[in-house]
Order: sequence, then structure tokens, then C-alpha cells
Amino acid sequence: SDDVDVNGDDGVVDDARRRCVGGARTTRRRRVDGGDGVDGGGGAARAKARELGAPRVLLTHKNENVYNAYACEIAAMTRASRSLCVGMFLAMGDARAVRHAAGLRAEIVPLFARDTAEALLADVETLRVTFSSHVNAPETAFFHDCVARHPHRMGSDALGAAFGRVVDSWGAGLSRARGDERQTEDVARFAVIESAQGYVFGLVSYAPSSLSLRAVDWARKPQHFSAGTRAEIALACVNVAAAGCEAAFDVDSGSAALIDPCCGSGTMLHAAWTRGFAVAGGDISPGAVAMTKTNVGYFVARAGRSVTMPRVVERDALEPNAFQDAYGSHKRVGAIVSNLPFGRRVAIGGGDGDGRASVGAFASEYAPMLTAFRDAADRHVFISGVPIADDMRAMGYKNVSDVSLCRFGRSFMTIALGESASGALEPATLFSVDEALERAAGKKEKKWQKSKSKVDIHARFANPNALRIAIDVSYEQDSTRARRSVAKQLCECVGVSHRNDNLALTYCAWRGPIAEESREYFFSDRWDCIKKDDRDVEEVFAPEDIVYMSPDADEALDEVDAGKVYVVGGIVDLATRGMRTSVTRATNAGLRAVRLPIREFKPEQTHTVLNIDAVVKILAARRSGLSWDETFERELPKRQKKERPKREKRERVVE
Repeated sequence: SDDVDVNGDDGVVDDARRRCVGGARTTRRRRVDGGDGVDGGGGAARAKARELGAPRVLLTHKNENVYNAYACEIAAMTRASRSLCVGMFLAMGDARAVRHAAGLRAEIVPLFARDTAEALLADVETLRVTFSSHVNAPETAFFHDCVARHPHRMGSDALGAAFGRVVDSWGAGLSRARGDERQTEDVARFAVIESAQGYVFGLVSYAPSSLSLRAVDWARKPQHFSAGTRAEIALACVNVAAAGCEAAFDVDSGSAALIDPCCGSGTMLHAAWTRGFAVAGGDISPGAVAMTKTNVGYFVARAGRSVTMPRVVERDALEPNAFQDAYGSHKRVGAIVSNLPFGRRVAIGGGDGDGRASVGAFASEYAPMLTAFRDAADRHVFISGVPIADDMRAMGYKNVSDVSLCRFGRSFMTIALGESASGALEPATLFSVDEALERAAGKKEKKWQKSKSKVDIHARFANPNALRIAIDVSYEQDSTRARRSVAKQLCECVGVSHRNDNLALTYCAWRGPIAEESREYFFSDRWDCIKKDDRDVEEVFAPEDIVYMSPDADEALDEVDAGKVYVVGGIVDLATRGMRTSVTRATNAGLRAVRLPIREFKPEQTHTVLNIDAVVKILAARRSGLSWDETFERELPKRQKKERPKREKRERVVE
């Protein structure tokens, strides 16, 4: 409720005092009368102004990846608006509804608009302002906001000094220390808005609490979900769905409810609840239902007043009559707003959901869900991983439009306003869906070409000076966690190989659970800078060339020789259990075993058992010409220096 509320009366701009006591907003009106027709003119002019509505300049945040969502809510929540430039809109009529917009930064009543700052200043200097009030003239505040740099701009310092001097002469004094659009004192706030086309001078009539505070508030929820919706996007979706019929969704007097059938962590429900809308939701996952109840319930309890907790139920939205009771709200389903499930591990509608060919699910996977949602409500707002607008039109959705929420086409917002709307929403977006998809395709092609141009696998392994390292993945792991850990470390080694052209890396014994784990979770089929061989390491390389790395070996490694193959055991730290696994493997195969000289150069380093990728980095750094001191200082993990390994705390059994 950190709001500035400025109300209009008979075409006159009134300033309000922004104070919130116990959740109630109190205002003190001040009439600002200006010469040159600022007061609204005569009776005929005032009547015409009431009919058309006073213009308002709306400033929005310009975050590139969510700006299109802001543009959608501005287009939906204002009766008539048009984009002046990125982050700046002109709205006609009563713009009170848009004050709940997620992207709104300020609402300004324009008084003058000129091509240059000098011409604007000349007009402002002729303006006569009086405050009709029973108290003394208030403090005045001035701020300069640059939406886009003017080609012939006046310097910010000079502009602030010139306009600030004029504004200072109108009131009791210029509030310099707190002169911004979110003034909390009883202050009349004036602003100059700079754009590439010109300058606008006006009176700030409304400024909401900052977007960051709103996002931070939801970030304090008890339970987090990595695939959760951004708080500002969720609020924008709710605003678009309820635009023009907010009263129908009122939690106390309304007859309709907003429904999120894929509630996840509850972001959509929380956004609608903060607007005072009747909202309910559910999920097929019991864990998601419990998470939503915990998160939304936390804010309901923190509100400290008698409010209604949104209904959250465990339900499969594809079942017949799933929306019959509006998910327990017992109201009419007015709109369905949901972040539809997508991602590499999500399978919906019977699809495999492996996500390997796309960031999100395939459009065909959404078909069963979209079919089930179509007749349940008139309005629909969806977030998806791929464009679904064409599919929705083919299914019978009315007045459908879509925008990309990411300039690389990773997520999309699709809006269906239904038959009751006069037409589809036409927001002034920063980039179109086609442009985002084209940019995404270009990025993938560029990334592919870059990777192909960097890695010549045959030349790398033919280089006689290359450092040859092999990872022995023949070990049996004792748990799923251990297998996942090894696969992850192998993936890290691939990154090391990508960055080092003189590293010839081979994964030996590439078969069994580790290979499957790597393929399933780390897409090892795309590891094109290494070799994978299903034979054991002693079958791939000559035994006399193999140097087996083991933390339990007696011999310390001195130099890294290009004529040798350094084998690292593909195993997690089972040595903490007293098992000398890798040195036993090397001894049984008749291979030379050595250890890194950590004890000699870093005696304070208590842990000598390292991750697979750490050993590879150390060998590569030493081969590049660094000394052992320099190598260990750069590559050794700094963690757990003070704690002794568990295996050194245990008593050794002497046989």
C-alpha cells in the first residue's frame, strides 16, 4: 500500500497525501490551478474533457524480457492507449485501473510537450500555479526521467537546475532530498520526461510502490520452486485476464473466479489474491498443492486481517467436470490463468517430454490440456514454452493473440479474450513472436557453428604435444546419487576440454549405468570434443604408456609428459570409507600408479581426494607450464581446509 493517490475533480488535477494507517489510505486534496488553461477552461471545455477523459502519460519498466507482458496489461487495462516509445504510453480517460499494473512506474498528467528542453522551459516559466487548500502551500518536488536520450538533449544537471528553480517558486520550497516520483511526504511532484522525440512536463498523479519491492515480497515465500513464474509476469497475466471486469472478480461481491489449474508454487494465486480477486487453483501433484498452500497461506496469515484463503485442491484438470465447482470456489469460472507445464523433464498429454529438441514442450503436447480448458471459461491467459496461438485458434478459441516473453523465444504469453471481446488484444510490443523465434534459431545456429569451428577432434588427438587424459568409468557405483555425481563431473570435464585445445580427453569403458545416466541427464550425445570408447582403458592404450592417478599411491607425480596417458578413476570418494579403490585397480592391472604431489607442496590441504574434473584441471594447468605451487593455488578447492577427512579420523586396522 505504498502508493501516491492523486484524484481528479471536474477536470482539475488534485494532489493527494500518500499515507497508509492500518491499511487505510487517507488523502488530502489540493487544487492546482494553472494559467494557460491548466485549470480546465470554461464549462463547455470541462464537459468535453469529461466526455473524452483527461490524457495520462504512463511510464513503465523497460526490462527487456518482461516488457511485452507490461505492454499487454497496459493495452488491456486502458480504454484507449498508444505507445509513444519503449516504456512510455499515452492513455485517454480514467486510468485508475492501470494503477494496479505490474509494470507501471508512474502516471503523469501532461501540461506541456515540446520538441526541445529549451522550448519546454520557456512554456513552464509562463505557468502560474496556485494551491487551493486550507493549509499553507506545500513543498514541491521535481524529477527528471530519461526514457530515451534526446538527440539534442539538455544536460541532466542543467535541466534539473533550470526546472527545479521554476518548480521551487510555486510552493513552500523544493524538496531536494526527497525529490523523486515516490515522494512519501505531503508534496506536489512535477516531472520532465525525456524521450528521443521530445520532452513532456507534467504533474505526477500516481506512483506505485517499486516493482522490486513487489517481487521481493513474493521472494520471501517459505518454499521455492525452480520452475516458478516470475511475480511480475504473474500479476500481468492476472491483470490482462480481469481487465474491464474487475468488479466481477471481487472476492466479496463478485460472481466469478480466476482459476489456475496448474498452480505449481502458487505465484498466480498470490498475484490474484493481492488484487482482491476471487481465485482458486489446483495441481495434479500433491507436492505442488502442499507448496501452494504453504506459500499463499504464509501471506494470508501475515496480512493480519480477516481475509479469505484461496481454495487449493489436488485435481487432474483433464478429468471431466474438473471445473464444475470452480475448484471449490463455488463461483463462475470467469478466466483461466496458468503457467502451463513445460521443460525438458515434463511430459504432458502423453508426450515423452524429453525436451532435447526444444526448450519447452512441443505444441502438440498441449493439445489435451487446451481442449479441456477451452469451454471452461471465456477468457484464457497462458504461459507456454512454445507458441500455441495458432493451435488455440484451430481449437476454437476466440480473439487470440500472443507475445514472446523472451527475445530468444524461450517462453510465450498467449491471450484469448473470448467471444465477448470486440477483438484480439494488440499490444505495442518490443519484438514480435516471429522475431524472437528467428533470433532463437540464429543463436542456435551460431552456437553450433562456434562449437564446430572450435573443435577439430581428429586434429586434437593427432597432435603429438597434446595432453592425453582418460577417464576410467568402469567402476560400479553404489547408489543413484553416486552415479549422478560421476555423470555431472564428466560433464564438467567436457567443459574443460572445450576451453583447452591441447587436451585430448577419452572416456573409457563407456557402457552401463554411467553412460546411460550421462545420456539421460547431461545429453552426452552432444559431447563432440571428446572420445567415448566402450573398451577398458588397458585395451585402448598401451599399458606402458598409462599413468594411473590415485590419491593412495606411494609415488608422487613430478612432470606431466605428453607421451603418457594419465588415467583418472571415474568414481566418487569411496576412499572416505577406507577403500583404496583406484590404486587397487591399477595394481591388479599391472599399471603404474601415482598421486598428485599435494602433500609435498600443500601440506595444509587436508583433502587429497578430489573430484574428477579437479584432477583434469590440475593436470592441464601443470602441462601448460605452471609450477606445482601455481597450479595448486589456482585449481585446488579451497573448501574444508580445516576439517580432516573422515578416513583419517578413523583408526587404521593393522593386518
